[in-house]
Amino acid sequence: MGDEEAATLEGQFYEFSRMLDNKRDGTTITLYRSDFWMRQAKLLDDRKLTMTDTGILFNKFSKSELDWDEWNQFLDEVCELKEFDEEKCRETLTNCGLPGQTPVLVPQYRDFFATYKPKEKLPF
Repeated sequence: MGDEEAATLEGQFYEFSRMLDNKRDGTTITLYRSDFWMRQAKLLDDRKLTMTDTGILFNKFSKSELDWDEWNQFLDEVCELKEFDEEKCRETLTNCGLPGQTPVLVPQYRDFFATYKPKEKLPF
């Protein structure tokens, strides 16, 4: 007990950038992994902050992966755009746990069709 070291944002960046692929070196993160991290931290909720918002800001860098400094700029822009408290966001991302510790539902486009009903079959 007490042997665990405190989580850091840079350490979380490393862990989430290697999520699902331990062969990655952990120096760059993709949009999918960044969104997954924000979803696990409950920042990305599809109401206040959406995947479209993060996608637009991420693609301003014209890269498929961002390094630590670029990702920090990206996070600054997200906080500025959505008027989030930047310190609180960083703290939330730091303390959300390792990848996969809490279940994360990543919505899929095809999920829409799982509940689709034609007009004729609607109850009203």
